[in-house]
Amino acid sequence: MRKTISIIIGFMFLGGVAFAQTSNIQAPSTGVIAPAPTTVSPNTTGAKSVACTQEAKLCPDGSYVSRTGQNCEFAACPSITSVSGSASGNTATAVKKCGVNTFVVNNECGIGAFKNAYLQCHGGYEENLGGESSCKSSEVWQKYAQEICANRCSIAEVPRPGLEPLPIPAPTITPTELAKPIAICYIPDKLTKDYNQLIIDLRKAEEAGDKELAETIIKKITALKLEIERARKECLANTSQSGTIQRPTEEPRPLAPVAIDRCVEVAQWENKIAYYQKLAALSDGELKEQTGFSREEVEKILAELPDGLVKVKEKCQIQTNTVVARPSPASRISIAEPVKPVAVESGQEIDEYYKVKIEKITAAGSAEEQVEKLKSLKKEIDELIEKLIKGRKEIEASELGNAVAEIKISRGEIMADDVAIKTTDKKILVNIGDNSVSVEPTASRVLIRDKRLEVEATEISIKDNVLRVGNSEVKLAASAVAENLNVIPKAAELKEENAKAVYKFKVEEPRKLLGFIPIRITKTLTADAQSSDLLDERLPWYSFLTTR
Repeated sequence: MRKTISIIIGFMFLGGVAFAQTSNIQAPSTGVIAPAPTTVSPNTTGAKSVACTQEAKLCPDGSYVSRTGQNCEFAACPSITSVSGSASGNTATAVKKCGVNTFVVNNECGIGAFKNAYLQCHGGYEENLGGESSCKSSEVWQKYAQEICANRCSIAEVPRPGLEPLPIPAPTITPTELAKPIAICYIPDKLTKDYNQLIIDLRKAEEAGDKELAETIIKKITALKLEIERARKECLANTSQSGTIQRPTEEPRPLAPVAIDRCVEVAQWENKIAYYQKLAALSDGELKEQTGFSREEVEKILAELPDGLVKVKEKCQIQTNTVVARPSPASRISIAEPVKPVAVESGQEIDEYYKVKIEKITAAGSAEEQVEKLKSLKKEIDELIEKLIKGRKEIEASELGNAVAEIKISRGEIMADDVAIKTTDKKILVNIGDNSVSVEPTASRVLIRDKRLEVEATEISIKDNVLRVGNSEVKLAASAVAENLNVIPKAAELKEENAKAVYKFKVEEPRKLLGFIPIRITKTLTADAQSSDLLDERLPWYSFLTTR
């Protein structure tokens, strides 16, 4: 009996040990852990910020403090609050910790860029940043995390070790100045779209030989210059009110200055070089499978990237030497004009370049000279759009909103205005109502993936971030319409009929043949893609032999 009890106790002990080990295992993170935040001294005098050496001093309570302030002196140790002593006689102290505790970026959307970031501050506050249209470097996400957690703290009780303050030796590094973003005024999105559409219309009018229409369009292009000047004056008036980086979840403020940080771009360009060096090392088969680029295109990109990196570093140096409070007009102009994108990562890069070039072209020269330069600029933008689509497996339609008037997806091809990309492995993401769907060209059709539904179509277009079939707008996703009709389609098709966008659903229905033989028939439902109204129901020819 005693032997049996001993065995049972032994098994219980082993089980407890196993449970304790299992409890301590943490699930691996799916994101990429970003570097620890850089210690930056607070700037309260308007002077440039400095980065202090990463030495730490051990305080009596067991915590550490770092150097801070314009003189990079050790911060004061936390005040010690004694609490009830332990059995050994040591007292415990309350330690206040502030700032970022955990920081993770995930959902890579480009070279060294991510759609989302997760942060947890000391004190337990958590927040998920970003969304489908966000695409930022880990450094930018980290800045947001530091801003959010700056005043969030926790109080922890730790045993007092009874040690005297002792500085921990570290390599001596001379404090360096850190660049801050510069507030820059760009032309509004609407003006960029207007110019883009007018240049497209002018191109078509000239190809058709319609001189009268071409002259009318040129007059409209010239008149837009006044709109640019008005918008710039309004934006400059708001410059003093916009000194901080906008949060990624904020809606962009119209006619407000944008925070530009060219120093962040240095790391992005370095990441591009490293990425394309890896691509160059792939075999021809691997390169074709993993990218939309040929080896010649990759080699050309690698040849262009170093020059771009040098230019970005020069702009970063100008930004670093600029007094942030009152940068000179020359500094603003130099920092505002971006380096022409190479190996484009996002639509934002193209958008920024497009806006600055439009403003620069329309600021000087005759109307005829401006029009010719704008036409050449549109060709440049088209080339960048082609590279962006080739370099990405999926892309948000909204990313191309200012630089592309219309996206068309047909079998084996994506058309962005006049740019044609032959592909069967790319996805264009767009919202239909409250649903996010992907539109994919295949070898034989266009496929719209909507939750668990696959909707077929012959050709789809996206204009102003609105999905269309033919000339009709699609306001409701297929899954929403099916849910409203309370059906589960086995097949679905999107098409235009009688100037309406409609869904054709194939739906199975149980019936009885001759009144007693159980069978399933397939009927076709036609539903309005704007209202989800049922427009038509068609049964197979033999349905008259069946009953419900």
